[in-house]
Amino acid sequence: MVRFAIIEVNQSLTIAQVTPGQLPEDTARQERGYLIDPSTYRSYDQAREALFKMLPENADHAALQA
Repeated sequence: MVRFAIIEVNQSLTIAQVTPGQLPEDTARQERGYLIDPSTYRSYDQAREALFKMLPENADHAALQA
């Protein structure tokens, strides 16, 4: 089953697809980033909602690399 994780790459938050059988931490390292949220999400949309909840209310959502 495909999962999604929230990671930080180049000081920007983004959503990365976690390959089946791979740990989210490994996905973050592969993308040369850091795992921000230890949870994984079943869909891109669920990960996106979680990511938006992490951001301050005045954050520019268009600036995300999602």
